[in-house]
Amino acid sequence: MMSFLKRLIDRILSEGEGRQLAWLAALALTLFLILVAIGSIWALGWTEILNLYLDPGSYPLETKGGGGQGSLNIFSLVIAFGGILILNALTVSAFSNVFDNISEKYRKGERRYSFKGHVLILGGASQLTGMLKALRDNHDFDGKDIVVMSSNDVEILRAETETALDDSRFCRRITWYRGERNNENDLRSACPDHASVIYIIGEDGEDAHDSRSIASFNLLNIICEGPGAAIPCHITFEMHSSMDVFHYLPAEKGSRLRTEIINTGDYLVEQLLVDTEFVPIPSEEQYLHIVIAGCTRISRSFASVAANICHFPGFATSGRRTVVSFVDDDIRGQMDNYVANHQNLFDLSHYAYVSPDGREKHGPLAGYKDFLDIEWEFIDSHLSSPFMRKNLAAWAEDPSQKLVVALCFEDSSVNLSAALHLPKALFEAGTPVAVYQKDHVELIEKAASCGKFGNLTCFGEASPRNDALLLNRSLRGKRVNYLYNREYGNPPASSAEEAWAGLSYAHKLSSIASANSIPIKLRCLGSSPDLETLSEMEHRRWMVSVLLMGYPASHPDIIPYSELAHEANKDLLIVKNIPYIMQG
Repeated sequence: MMSFLKRLIDRILSEGEGRQLAWLAALALTLFLILVAIGSIWALGWTEILNLYLDPGSYPLETKGGGGQGSLNIFSLVIAFGGILILNALTVSAFSNVFDNISEKYRKGERRYSFKGHVLILGGASQLTGMLKALRDNHDFDGKDIVVMSSNDVEILRAETETALDDSRFCRRITWYRGERNNENDLRSACPDHASVIYIIGEDGEDAHDSRSIASFNLLNIICEGPGAAIPCHITFEMHSSMDVFHYLPAEKGSRLRTEIINTGDYLVEQLLVDTEFVPIPSEEQYLHIVIAGCTRISRSFASVAANICHFPGFATSGRRTVVSFVDDDIRGQMDNYVANHQNLFDLSHYAYVSPDGREKHGPLAGYKDFLDIEWEFIDSHLSSPFMRKNLAAWAEDPSQKLVVALCFEDSSVNLSAALHLPKALFEAGTPVAVYQKDHVELIEKAASCGKFGNLTCFGEASPRNDALLLNRSLRGKRVNYLYNREYGNPPASSAEEAWAGLSYAHKLSSIASANSIPIKLRCLGSSPDLETLSEMEHRRWMVSVLLMGYPASHPDIIPYSELAHEANKDLLIVKNIPYIMQG
């Protein structure tokens, strides 16, 4: 019995907030009632007992009279000691425990609050710091509360983030929660149905990152159902196969969430290849050659984005295709995996396995024509091998090609080292070299500025052009879709936002890809380009884009531009409205 009471008291004293205070109040009241009952023996009123109980200093030190007065004084002493113990010692201890527990729970992200109109970020991945900096600098988010929920150690995450932000005033706007983004109770505690925008970014290096994010998205749809304002919801995926699943899903109906799905690697690459002039434009007698070092998540993104936008007018006359070359050790298995993941594309493509021992060629399958303007190489060698260094030097000096190199290893330090030790012929030729960096760009910027290492450009999470809040990604794609909607909608939507809200994920990505290709088209043909040439380029781009998304090679519109009938009008619709797409 004593052991049970000891455990009970220890548990009560270890509990914080209202429960501990409630136990203390109940104990104080119970003791007072017992003392009142006993005090009736000496006709001691409850007010006298309360006076002693609350103020032990009023205990009578002098004894008056005899009889039962001694017992009364002893009883009065018991009352005084009870007051000292319960209302002084235990009260101080209880309040101290309450404050300690509140403080500890807050530090650990276990306290919960009510929010409305806040920014909700689900996950503590590496892009979190960049997102918070962007929220601080974007006046549209001035004054908004920010809730970050992470399954990692919140104390460590908060300390690292606040050190990186170095802005105590802004950091006071951030509330940190410890929780799982795919747990309904944890999600509800973050008030997502009252958020102004939701970002699902997940954690670095976690198992089943994309599956957890999809589970979180499904729960959010349940939590946020019913009437209310639309809530923008951005979901970032690591794997292209996760995007493939969404390609087959229909448009959302009746959901408050306005969902954007983003492959983080793709968008980092898009900001380099689309929004800058990094890619050189080949003449009609040349072709673009993109060499991608490493078979990684980011290298696949680089290849995917390049294949979506690098289509040039010279193919129509010279037949020169853009060449995408992956370079890595033991690449055969990676090649087989990549081809299998994009089988419809490779059924119509030229591709080759290359090693120091020779070249193994593949072409379009029998029964298909040869009309795609992208071809592929998988080179089985390390970037620093004599075989690759010789090839890189020769390609840099080859007048028939425009060479681009992308260093896409996961380790930023490996990319930096590779960038500084490329063959001198690349530096002398001014070959554009893209260097993937996750954290810091200072060394790359120094190397680029000294003039010794050629044309180095940083891209990735550390890049200053990183649109961390994903606000610009869909702008031009929405305009492309609105053009189609106004022309073919039945009935057409009243605004670009309305048309976008009812669109399937596959059509959203297709519209974004179409818009992304426009800057290169304009650089190829100038500000007043030939519309027929633009339309033909757009059709070639569209074919590669939809094949990458999984359209079958037998699709009736996947044919040479010269064989298109009325569908060519869709390509013309885009190129006639380039000023609207680019500038609104």
